[in-house]
Parts: sequence; C-alpha cells; structure tokens
Amino acid sequence: MKFARIFVLAIAVAAGFVAFRMVMMSSGTPEPEVTQAHVVEQKNAEVLVAGKDILLGGKLSPADLSWAPWPEDALPNGAVLKKGSPGALEEYSGQIARAPIFAGEPIRPERLINTDKGFMSAILPKGKRAIAVSVEAETTAGGFILPGDKVDLILTRKSDRGATSETFLENVRVLAIDTTTAGEQDQKNLSPKRTATLELTLSESEVVAQSQQVGTISLALRSALDSEDDADEDNSRRRGVSYVKYGVTSQAGE
Repeated sequence: MKFARIFVLAIAVAAGFVAFRMVMMSSGTPEPEVTQAHVVEQKNAEVLVAGKDILLGGKLSPADLSWAPWPEDALPNGAVLKKGSPGALEEYSGQIARAPIFAGEPIRPERLINTDKGFMSAILPKGKRAIAVSVEAETTAGGFILPGDKVDLILTRKSDRGATSETFLENVRVLAIDTTTAGEQDQKNLSPKRTATLELTLSESEVVAQSQQVGTISLALRSALDSEDDADEDNSRRRGVSYVKYGVTSQAGE
C-alpha cells in the first residue's frame, strides 16, 4: 500500500514539473538582445592657440604659438585654422596683443595689432587719446586703482571761500599707472606718487589738461558691475568744469 502511494506522489511531482516547463515555454519570454552603440567619430580641426600666457602688449613669437586639435562643431568665431592659414605661426609673429591671451586659448586676429609703433599707441582704440594725470595714493582710492580699472574723475578747487569738488568725467579707462600696464601690475611696485595714463577722446583730453591747471584731480574707482564697456556714461551731462578754447569759454562735454 505504501509503495502505491509513493508511486502516485512521484507521478504527481513529475506531472507538476512538466506543467511548469510547458507554462514557461508558452510564455514566450524573449532573451535580451545585446545591441552595440553606434560610435560617431569626432572631426577635429587644427586651430592656432597660445602656447603660454601672453600679457597685454606682449609681442608674439613663433614659440608663443602652437596648433591644437579642436572639434569642428565647436570652433570659436574668428579662430585661425591651419588648413586656411598654414603659415600663421610666422604670419602673426611680431604682432602685439591688445588684450591678455591665456595658454590654450585660440588666437583671434581682432585681438592683435600689427604695428611698428609704440605699445601705448598700439592698444589705443581708434579715435581715442592717452593723457597722463599726476595723482597720489590718497587720490587713487588708497592706491587700489590699477591699470585696466575704470574710474570717475573728480576736480577739487580751493578758494578763499573753501574747497569745492565735482565729478566731470565718468567711466574712464586707466591704461597705465606710471609705466606699469595691466599686464605688468604683478611684476612692478607702484610708487605712492604716480602718474595715471587715461583713455579719453580728444575733447575730454582738453578738459582734463585744463582741469589739472585749476585744481587737483582725484580718481574714484568704479565697481566692476559699473565698469562694463556697455555701461559708458554720457559725459556730456557733466557741465561743472569751464574751460577756454580759442578764446571761447565752454563747459566740459560741449
């Protein structure tokens, strides 16, 4: 009797196993397919870049330049390509940097100038003039005004009735302090009594020249947020400084 029960139990287990296999086979679960990602080959172009940091006013040499691969779909505007200018290393040698260029940065012709004239005249924008103003540390924000900063010019005049001060030019770029430019300010010590070279228009230069004869000029440092090129103030609204030109008395900005 026991043997019969064991036999029936074995048949039941075998039937259950067969049923389980049939259910799994009928479910049709597909085996996962292995797909291989399609690799897109990146196309590069040879771009002229700075081989090392180039300071403002630095004269380029072939050793300062090199070719570097650059993705063609991310080429900077104005970049110099080897396929278009294979002789660029010699072509741009001797040109002057009008702005600092950092190592690995693409060389852009608009940031260079090809001239045999002096450095200061090379970096001056067209239509601008450079004029020197005698200043002291206490009239230059405690000496914290450096080349490249933008300032407002304040004229102080003394009389028997006391002293008066007025701002007569705004958002003026400082080109140099003494003989130190923006690219050299970490390499030279600035003296307490100094000369600030400012970037002005011709008419503004005349106002500054006469203002130095009638009083003391102080430089007020502007915030970096107020010193962008597109934040230029209309200096014509400042009319507190009178000056004489060809015998005619005018106001600053006229």
